[in-house]
Amino acid sequence: MLRIEKNTVSLLLTGIALGCGVTGPAFGQVQNLDDASARGSLAIFADFAKYPPESRPLNSSNWDLLHPWLTEGSLMSLLPVATVRQLELLQNSGLSDDEIAQRVTMPSSLPRYQFDVNKTILAGTQDTLRAKLTVTPADELNTPVRIHVVKTELIGDDYFGSPSLGSVPFSCDSANATCTFEWTAPSADKKYWGGLQLNVTLTVEGIEDEYLAQQSFYSSPMVAGKFTGSFNEHLENGSLVIDVGVDVQKRMACFVTGNLYSVDKAVPAVFVQRRMIVDPSMKFISLTFFGKIFRDYGYSGAFRLQDLKAQCENLPYPPEWFMDSLAHQAELQAFQNKQPATMEPPRIYFEYSEYSYLTHGYSNASFSDEEWQSPTKTRKLEMLKKAAADLDDPALQVRKHP
Repeated sequence: MLRIEKNTVSLLLTGIALGCGVTGPAFGQVQNLDDASARGSLAIFADFAKYPPESRPLNSSNWDLLHPWLTEGSLMSLLPVATVRQLELLQNSGLSDDEIAQRVTMPSSLPRYQFDVNKTILAGTQDTLRAKLTVTPADELNTPVRIHVVKTELIGDDYFGSPSLGSVPFSCDSANATCTFEWTAPSADKKYWGGLQLNVTLTVEGIEDEYLAQQSFYSSPMVAGKFTGSFNEHLENGSLVIDVGVDVQKRMACFVTGNLYSVDKAVPAVFVQRRMIVDPSMKFISLTFFGKIFRDYGYSGAFRLQDLKAQCENLPYPPEWFMDSLAHQAELQAFQNKQPATMEPPRIYFEYSEYSYLTHGYSNASFSDEEWQSPTKTRKLEMLKKAAADLDDPALQVRKHP
């Protein structure tokens, strides 16, 4: 079983693992600030805070919000199996990542691969991963190559000791240039829970070496609840509220999200996220789509709610502590000092569903044009206004320009 540590692989593949480079400003780069910084921050925050944090405008550039069950894949370099074996031996010897990196030399040019997956989060035992593997040569010509799968293996989460979960079924096309792998959790057994890794050992026609291609995904075979497919809607204070039917299994802190599309304009319109405690007594969860977003973007007519998702925190302590960590700081500190020996994956999901809901038609004037208000917003606006006023103080200007 090939079981290399993820951080070691990342360290060794720096500079060659990605098949294509990305250029841009460095993360955390400090920009020069001038007297306009406070005034600019005030204007930016005032514009941003027109809408509440839990209900925001949605457009086609918000890729991650529009694909809540998927993360974008990258073009990667295949790992030579011989190098992987060497890594395993060095890891077992107790060497540090830096020491391992000094002893292992990676080829400067390797064939590349990419998995095209339907999702990277599975929720429930009816949810299926479909991953299409394509391999391209190292010469960047992207000419088709023929591959032969030698072995497939699914590796379990580190929390459970990275167990081998068996092989993964696959099929290859007639030209044998690509192969597709499918996997569904056989049961709600905990060993299928957490960050799983699909390992594919393969050969590339014309090259003697064997290579390893890897695809990670998150599996939540047991679920915190499910959406039932029941919906209600109403206007409240000029905002659209849609009640979503739920069947909750356990009291947990969750992030419940959904996307609202304008049917008339055929575009994404509003995203909503609720940070809340769910409870088995609940029959509905209310999602509020803020009215001013509709007014500002000229939305009217019918709307479609879709992409429902509930991600819950697998906490070994009460969810109230997570929801208000400042109020429960003492309890959290005491808990951290005596954490249980048994750890589990951090997330559990509601069962995946494709439920959607079509609303009634609304005129644009049905929605409120009032901006969002809160004590936190007011305090921050006052702070930024004071900073901007201080910069305009004549005494400051004299000190700056003697």
